[in-house]
Amino acid sequence: MKRRRGEGTVCKRKDGRYEAAAYVHTPTGIRRVRRYAATRTEAEALLVELRNKNRSGLLSNTKEQKLGNYLDYWLTIAKSKLRPNTYSGYESIVRLYLKPGLGNKCLARLSVADVQSHIQSQLKLGVSTRTIQKQRLVLSTALKRAEHEEIISRNVARLVEIPQYKPKEIVPWNANQLRIFLEYASNDPLYPIFVLLSLYGLRTSEALGLSWQNVDFDNKVIQIRQQLQYHDKSFHYSDLKTQAGRRDLPLLDIAQKVLENIQRTNSGPLPDLIFKTINDNPIDRRNLLRSFKRISKEAGLPLIRMHDLRHTAATILKDIGVQARDTQLILGHAHITTTQQIYQHSGIAERVLILERYEQELVSISASSRQLQPSSDILEQETSKNNFGSSRLIQATNLRLMSPAL
Repeated sequence: MKRRRGEGTVCKRKDGRYEAAAYVHTPTGIRRVRRYAATRTEAEALLVELRNKNRSGLLSNTKEQKLGNYLDYWLTIAKSKLRPNTYSGYESIVRLYLKPGLGNKCLARLSVADVQSHIQSQLKLGVSTRTIQKQRLVLSTALKRAEHEEIISRNVARLVEIPQYKPKEIVPWNANQLRIFLEYASNDPLYPIFVLLSLYGLRTSEALGLSWQNVDFDNKVIQIRQQLQYHDKSFHYSDLKTQAGRRDLPLLDIAQKVLENIQRTNSGPLPDLIFKTINDNPIDRRNLLRSFKRISKEAGLPLIRMHDLRHTAATILKDIGVQARDTQLILGHAHITTTQQIYQHSGIAERVLILERYEQELVSISASSRQLQPSSDILEQETSKNNFGSSRLIQATNLRLMSPAL
């Protein structure tokens, strides 16, 4: 059946492919847009898609854009909006995984099956579940932008199924283990940093980014206002992770002592920075991590991540009875659920103590009930005495026989 004027055409090319063409609205006005397919059926479907998109008011590009090219374009936009470390992570995911696996796919025709096939191939190659989760997150974020720009009509990354990520269980140190660590670290040049990480549960970047103007010795206050980040081959101050991260903390005696013992200098790339190397450069967190692992090993302690000192602080605060809301404010979490569900932990020792107290409470209630309440026999005797002037036991069945109403 011949198509009417304006409905577009489908024809076979000399190279064996089929071409679907129609006049539609594009960013540069009404243009004849061509799409190519291996079969006539696929070309017919592309033509229908062009017409439907045009009727809906969506613009079509004159050329089919590859996903890899769009990801490059999206990264240039995202760079000004994302934190440097976040952008670096996104860029590596695009460069190492998404462009090699899906970069040649047509953006407008990217399907759930395409992305699902990519995920399955990644699993066969042994890529971790966490990395696959990051791939879908980055792809979904990019496609959300394409959807907003009306290049695509749906975000296929959201429909892809991936294996569930199961993070490793975190077992933070207890108060005694933390005390042992600080004793072993007391002679290390980085000891003041470990004190702040342990005492306040600071993020590593927050501790390394402290400046002298953030410490008020007169009013005994530490102000958390920025963090230290490394990007573009140099160290920079950057904003905190969340607005809730901006917080004032009391300058406790142990923290004041270690800070007062630091020799203050006004040189280096960040002159007001508190923690510096002997060359007045900022402390590299990788060097801090090496010292943390070495000291933990020397002390014979279970090996944990340095970030787990934040979990340790949150858990100890819980164990000594500090309210979750107060712990949230100390740690600088935006939501109290983050504090309770992620950072506060309970070990078997704490559960034993809690259940033993619970058991004692039940035993005391049970004993108290037996002592205060008379037995059923005594109650029955008292009832009989009051009703019939005798202490003789009367069964319920006998009461029914004696009462005309029963």
